[in-house]
Amino acid sequence: MNAVARATTTVSASALRRGLGSKRFNPLAAAPKAVASKKAFSVQANSSKSDGPPLYAEGELDIYRESPLRYMGYSNEVGEAFAAFLPEWGVPASYGVAALYVFADTFDKGKRAAGVEPDEDQKTKRGAIVALDTLTWQMLASVFWPGSFIRCVVNATAVAVAAAHLDTALGADVAKAIPTAAGLAAIPFIVKPIDGTIDTAMEMSVTKALNGKIEGVQDAGVAVATIAACLAVPPTLFSVASAIKAIGA
Repeated sequence: MNAVARATTTVSASALRRGLGSKRFNPLAAAPKAVASKKAFSVQANSSKSDGPPLYAEGELDIYRESPLRYMGYSNEVGEAFAAFLPEWGVPASYGVAALYVFADTFDKGKRAAGVEPDEDQKTKRGAIVALDTLTWQMLASVFWPGSFIRCVVNATAVAVAAAHLDTALGADVAKAIPTAAGLAAIPFIVKPIDGTIDTAMEMSVTKALNGKIEGVQDAGVAVATIAACLAVPPTLFSVASAIKAIGA
């Protein structure tokens, strides 16, 4: 009986993550609507597409996904874009703000997943699975991948501006602002590709392992290689960004 209950009511971490997609909307368009209509801002934390009971009661607000608090998840991308105008500690601080948001959301989702799990013996396990799945996805798709991409865009634009001597043609202040504008403009274009890539990678690795679906050595090898590749992308891009910056130095 318990096995049937678990099969029919346990929250699927991957389905939950898809329902809680980190950045699958334009925040600049969604934020004003959040005040007038929760549905307009919602990313459906209690989506009917989930495999188990909803984490939120009908009409209950998910402050991490349906309120202006959601902007905290974008702080590091904005920090990267404004790097030229921030003190030395500014960009690292923006990553700290984003990480704080991720940890708070992770704790919230893990606690709620444990709370709605009907099998008392599975509550801790279910909460841990959802929390770890959420944390991994968020840190990759919300923090490090987009942050490293934006740094590359900003540095490449700065080098191009310097090479074109736009500081002479447009003035130093305008030229300094162009890389920031390019970084901010790039954010909406990298969101879906990054989300989709991390979704696929998680299904092949972390989510699969957390739910005990790794079958055989080959499956395990694919999972390890996939997550290793995902973890390698940010430091690689940060290195590329540094190399680009050195060109214009």
